[in-house]
Amino acid sequence: MKKSMNIAITVLLVILASCRSAKEETTVATTGKQKIEMNLQPGGGRILSGGTPFSTSPVVYIYKTKADYSHQVPVLMDESRTRILSYPAPSDLKLGDALRLPTPLNDGYLLDNKGIGPNVAFLTYTYEAYSQLAETPSMDELLANIAEKYPLLEIRACGRRADYQDIVSELNEKISNGFLEK
Repeated sequence: MKKSMNIAITVLLVILASCRSAKEETTVATTGKQKIEMNLQPGGGRILSGGTPFSTSPVVYIYKTKADYSHQVPVLMDESRTRILSYPAPSDLKLGDALRLPTPLNDGYLLDNKGIGPNVAFLTYTYEAYSQLAETPSMDELLANIAEKYPLLEIRACGRRADYQDIVSELNEKISNGFLEK
C-alpha cells in the first residue's frame, strides 16, 4: 500500500511539475550567495529581479586593437569567426544624443561602452553612419562589411561597472600602477 501511494505521489508531482503557465516562465540563477530571477514575459521580454547591482552590472572590458577601430561598429562573432552572434540596432549606438564610442584610457587602452567581448570584430560602418540607418543591415550585409575579424591585441575583464565610483580615473590608476601587467 505504501509503495503504491509513493508511486501515485510521484506521478502527481511529475504532472504538476510539467504544468506551467503560458504567461510567464521563471529562470533562477545563483551567483555565490545571491539569487537572481529572470522572468520570461510573453513576447520575449525579460525582467531581472533579485541580486544586487554588483551581480547584475555588466562586465567592464578594456582593450587594445591592431589599428584604430574606435569609431567602427563592433559585433560579436562565434569562435570560428564565421557567424555574427550579436550586433546592434542603429539606435543602440546612442545614449541620448551622444554616441557610445569607447573611452580612451592611459597607455592606448580603450574602455568599452557598447558591449564587446573577446570575440569582437569591427564593421566598416562608423558609429556615426550606422546610427543614422533607418534599419539594421541584413546579416549578409553585416558579414560583407567586416573590417577586421581579429582586431584585438589585448582585452581585459576588469570587474563590473558597479564596482567603480569614477570608472575612467580608477581604471587609469590601475593601468598606471601596473595592475594589468602580465
